[in-house]
Amino acid sequence: MKVTTKYLIMICTVVFAVNLVMGIVIAHQSKEALVTQINAMMLNVSNTAAASLDGDMLESVTADDKASGSNNYNEIMDTLTLFLDNADVTYIYTIQDMGNDEFAFIIDSDPVDPGEFGEEIMTTEALIAASRGIPSVDQEAFTDSWGRFYSSYSPVLDSQGRIAGIVGADFDARWLEAQLRKQYLSVLIIAMVAVLVSATLVLLVATRLLNRFQALYDELSSLTDDVAELNTDILNNPDYKGLVEDAGVEIAGDTADTMETTDVSEDAIGALSDKLKSMHDSMNQYLSIVRRQAYADPMTGLGNRTAYSNAVKRLNMSISQGIASYSVIIIDIDNLKAIYDERGHEFADKVVYDTACILKKSYGMEHLYRISDDGFMVITDSMTLKRIEEINLTIDDEIAQYNGRLGDMKISLSKGAAVYRPGLDVDYRETFKRADDELASARKAKA
Repeated sequence: MKVTTKYLIMICTVVFAVNLVMGIVIAHQSKEALVTQINAMMLNVSNTAAASLDGDMLESVTADDKASGSNNYNEIMDTLTLFLDNADVTYIYTIQDMGNDEFAFIIDSDPVDPGEFGEEIMTTEALIAASRGIPSVDQEAFTDSWGRFYSSYSPVLDSQGRIAGIVGADFDARWLEAQLRKQYLSVLIIAMVAVLVSATLVLLVATRLLNRFQALYDELSSLTDDVAELNTDILNNPDYKGLVEDAGVEIAGDTADTMETTDVSEDAIGALSDKLKSMHDSMNQYLSIVRRQAYADPMTGLGNRTAYSNAVKRLNMSISQGIASYSVIIIDIDNLKAIYDERGHEFADKVVYDTACILKKSYGMEHLYRISDDGFMVITDSMTLKRIEEINLTIDDEIAQYNGRLGDMKISLSKGAAVYRPGLDVDYRETFKRADDELASARKAKA
């Protein structure tokens, strides 16, 4: 088989394999992204329902309230029914923690076969997490007498900030899994089409280049043969042999044999292959650097101002569509300039990096942006100001521990938070301004 044909087969095979692997990877990543999106949607339903309920009222409900049709029972039932009728949810109900990781119904909005007050509910890891104050979603479907579901759970807080109950929202497992299969299959089909198109294009282009490579190979082979023949003629020339003998020089082998066995065309194509590989590696490295420079803060790895601006644009679009739900937290390092002045840039940069790490633990890297030397932004799913305050207290505890390791230099954080108000905040700037005003008040209080 000629060397050009071998390279053609190798190129087509490699391109096909790379595209196939990339297609499978993209399909898998798309599936994971859809799972994350669906989980967020499920949590949004249970979180919003939990925030809509009065925890003190829920805590006071007894089995007799259903029979008597008490005002408390009817108000909670009306709220749950509203979500049942308008959200993509199969069942929605409230739960009481019986202790020892056992749970039971309080009020079930199912109009056909509702769970009775005190009736036991299947315990899952997500339900246990919600009973400890963490809204959670089942990672695996479970089956009970009502069917097979994925569920989200969100705690309902009373006026003292204690967990008065839990809202459970069930989503039909067949529907969710059908959505996942549909998305996965669509991406996989697109990836396979891309593989076939890429392979076809490579084959067409490589076929057009085949004659050129063949001509180059033939010319190099002819040149090799000519050089070998010339070398043989010189070595066999008596006058040349005599000159060599008179000079007392030993002939170093038959270089003609070496020239005949040298595959010039393969060397040339190999050099071209090496150059293309180098270009490919360099391009990938360049693209990776460009992406990082475009969207990531080089010091902390958090989103930079460009990434933050893109997030704001997406929020404004969601607001205009009436589907926005978010919270904004602004966090500043109060005395960073003094740290730069007293301890130098290297020490101050480490403080910024360590502070970013502490914030990541509480809010998650995907919600964080560094927008100035000492300023961070958090844009997260909608949560109550009470919940934000709890998270910020945890951050303050982490900072206090961190200060213990800094020695004589201490840092502190000022914070401002605001929750988007549907129908009142016409754009992101209004939510941001309330958070910024709270930040200014926090700074003033420390002055």
